[in-house]
Amino acid sequence: MARTIEAEYLAEHNVLKLTEPLTGVRDHAKLAVEIKALPTTESQPWMAFAGTLSGKSGREVARAVNEAFGREMEV
Repeated sequence: MARTIEAEYLAEHNVLKLTEPLTGVRDHAKLAVEIKALPTTESQPWMAFAGTLSGKSGREVARAVNEAFGREMEV
């Protein structure tokens, strides 16, 4: 089983703070972890808007961009 979740690294305590519980994983289970840094709002300012639209609204915006610029956006 593999899945991706977000976590914050707390260097002072040498731990990863998860943004959600690991359902289906028992306490003290040993796991393999792949580390990939998420884009920051400094390098991609538009990411500050992530999660601000509902799925329906996001699809409407993507459709408007596709129509206006002839560019396909994934939604």
